[in-house]
Amino acid sequence: MNTKPTRALRNTLAGLSLALALAATAAAQQPAPSPRATAGAKADTGAAPQTAAVESDFKITSSVEVGVRGLRVVGDLNKYQSDLNYKAGPRVFDSSFLVETRDGAGAPFDSLLVTSTGWGSDPHGHARFSVEKTKWYRFDGSYRRFKYFRFLNNFANPNYAPPSRQTNPVTGQHGSDTRQQVGDFDLTVLPKNEKIRFNFGYSPTRYRGPAFTHYRGGGDEFPVLSRIDTRANDFRLGADWKLGPLDFSFMQGFRRFTDETFIPNQGALVGNNPTAANATLTSLERTNPVKGKVDYTRFSAHTLVARRLDLTGRFIYSTATNDFNFLDVFAGTNYNTRITGIPATYNPPNTVVGRQSFVGDTKRPQALGDLAATFLVTDRLRISNTFRVETFQISGGAFYTSLFNVTRPNGTALAPLTPSGTSYDLTKFRRFQNTVEADYEFSEKYTARFGYRYGTRRIERFVSGANLASNAAPLLTPEHEEEENHTHVFTGGVRARPVKGWTLSFNVDRGTADNIFTRFGNYNYTNFKARSRYAVSRTLSFNLGLVTRDNSNPTEIDGVSLADFGVQIKSRIFTSSFDWQASPRLSFGAGYNHNRVDSDAVIEYAFLSTQNAAIRGRSLYFQRNHFFHFDAVAQPFRRVSLYATYRVNKDTGQGDRVSNPAGALLISSYPMSYQSPEARVAVRINRRLDWNVGYSYYNYEESTLAAGNFVPNHRPQNYHAHLPYTSLRFYFGGGDR
Repeated sequence: MNTKPTRALRNTLAGLSLALALAATAAAQQPAPSPRATAGAKADTGAAPQTAAVESDFKITSSVEVGVRGLRVVGDLNKYQSDLNYKAGPRVFDSSFLVETRDGAGAPFDSLLVTSTGWGSDPHGHARFSVEKTKWYRFDGSYRRFKYFRFLNNFANPNYAPPSRQTNPVTGQHGSDTRQQVGDFDLTVLPKNEKIRFNFGYSPTRYRGPAFTHYRGGGDEFPVLSRIDTRANDFRLGADWKLGPLDFSFMQGFRRFTDETFIPNQGALVGNNPTAANATLTSLERTNPVKGKVDYTRFSAHTLVARRLDLTGRFIYSTATNDFNFLDVFAGTNYNTRITGIPATYNPPNTVVGRQSFVGDTKRPQALGDLAATFLVTDRLRISNTFRVETFQISGGAFYTSLFNVTRPNGTALAPLTPSGTSYDLTKFRRFQNTVEADYEFSEKYTARFGYRYGTRRIERFVSGANLASNAAPLLTPEHEEEENHTHVFTGGVRARPVKGWTLSFNVDRGTADNIFTRFGNYNYTNFKARSRYAVSRTLSFNLGLVTRDNSNPTEIDGVSLADFGVQIKSRIFTSSFDWQASPRLSFGAGYNHNRVDSDAVIEYAFLSTQNAAIRGRSLYFQRNHFFHFDAVAQPFRRVSLYATYRVNKDTGQGDRVSNPAGALLISSYPMSYQSPEARVAVRINRRLDWNVGYSYYNYEESTLAAGNFVPNHRPQNYHAHLPYTSLRFYFGGGDR
């Protein structure tokens, strides 16, 4: 989308970067006010003029790589664009422009750097600049833009629709094609001043584009197109200063955001549910503007007492508010209104015209405080303690009004229904957490640490007014819910260097939490991490790693074991790699990673063959991902460099396990393979020009099982893509100008 705010944001940065670059170039081209004679030149004594080497005030170094990419996709183009979204055509691979002054005399800056990458046919790109006058200021800015494309047939693709009403097998029902622009601009005044410096910042964000979603109503689900339009602006100012042995930092921020996403009228729409075979939305239009603001304050202090006690304190307070105004206008035929109290004779067949409106606001004040102390007991023993407290409160209300006109095919009309009501909701949150850790160095080769973290959390909720989840909006009995849980976590680790060049580390976390949300059992987890790095020499090194995570939630509920209710997840991640520089002109790198996940959950669900009766069964998920990579860099000739890489992911998933939904067993996974080799040749034409030519290949394949475990109507989204490219890199400057 190329709207005025988007263009303004992009053009502001582009214009500023160009202005800075042109200013630097113009300044660089001006003669020095007073040429400086190099060492060895004779002073003017009135004799015949002597030749003297004159040195410029500026040094410029710049390069730009421009080229073109080709593209040929065989297979599922939507899946390719959802994964990669690289386009054919010209592109700026990257560029840089650096200006440095020698002594800053008479120049508005000491250095200026402008860089960019990914512009043109890439789905993402960024531009950055940094300009500073070391003593007085530093100004950093960046602009990033992203193109998001998602159209997948296995996302929001209901499996209960008959072939005549099957979801689009190419696009699915929750596709999107959006654009996001993000900027960050920060100015620091007196950056090198040890006593005080000032900070100012501004960060705009824009996110727009079409996206498909669902409208739920009338006993059916209707896929609809929405238009996303969100904007945010973040302003901040602050200072860092030093007063005696104390360091202070302060920041005040102001964030303003709006969301004007809406659903335009798209005419008649047919739903997914086969049991409502004739239900139709003849029109639908929705607006839901949201405006909000967040004001936040951050203050921190730090000091070091007697070179033994390090103290740090931080306090953050924020207040967030937003206002919303939801309006939904629709009309439908054969529409199951599901309105409490409506006569059954007015259910389908019928014609319904409706209007629903929600108007309300919310407020969320939040406070967060940290106090950390680290005490160096001896040169070998260090003890630290961190205490944190966090509280927030969410309060809000909404006023609901509606209008329903229901008419029978014979013209008989039900008296208009106008349910309305007001609801109020208040949530209070409070958490205390304390972490104590000790580090001990047995020797230069062996260290160990041990820690314990305790936390307590309390949540209260108060609800009153009308039940806005019901079209009739009946009054609720005022409710008060209160939950509290406690966590205990033990951590430990060892780091060792048994021989020169070999480093080992082991870390473990063991935690338990009671009464997570509304459950009465314990949530338990154990995380283990081990790493090994062995540098055989300066040219050869090996790396190994293992991460294990075991989670059960909960292990027991009121005496009922995990086999009857709960979920258990186990994951194992193994990593390995090596790097070898065989010679100054030849190097290799390779590695293998394995990611294994097993999930076992007890669930209740409905399945078509049982006429929606509840089935109590198990849901199993499996991941068996193998990842291999290989890289090689060579310089067979002085002006020629070669680069080759190969990446492959292969997930075997559930193997030959098969779901049996009617038999209380659901098995899911995502078996697929993904390969991406690439080769590139770089030729140095001369000191000012390089030529690059390369080729990338992407091959994605998913099994029919991944496309729909027990849904044979869906097809695999396989593709392979060829991306040849070539580019020229130009070098400018590199010396005095």
